[in-house]
Amino acid sequence: MGRSIGAIAILALAATGCVADPPAAQRVSNSHAAETLGKAAAPSDLNGRTVQLAYDSGPSGALTFAADGRTLTYTAADTGRRNTSPVAIEPIEAGIFLVTWTDDTGAVVGQVQDYRTGKMEGTWTRHGASGQAVIETRTGSIHVMD
Repeated sequence: MGRSIGAIAILALAATGCVADPPAAQRVSNSHAAETLGKAAAPSDLNGRTVQLAYDSGPSGALTFAADGRTLTYTAADTGRRNTSPVAIEPIEAGIFLVTWTDDTGAVVGQVQDYRTGKMEGTWTRHGASGQAVIETRTGSIHVMD
């Protein structure tokens, strides 16, 4: 019993010594602190940029925005098909844009492109075989190529 109490006393003293003299707090360098990290992958606008789209389902491709921001050219990755059309680009907040255009099939494409996360969500509105509007949704990834 005496040995048990002695062992407990030694452990208690050792633990007290560790708590009484803790190591100095570690500091993260300014280059690695979250508040100093920039959003390098998040463009302030899309004018003159080319971005890569990779859809979770369906064909992928690239969007090239004109320098004046008035048109875009979509190039399908699988067929090389190109379509240039007027575009509306609305900034939602830093690095997030609502991009809307009509493709060469007449479908209206609307996408929320989030360059901070690299994610895209969109809808395609087109006329189905019966003449009624059909809305498809797609998700995927997006990133600036240049």
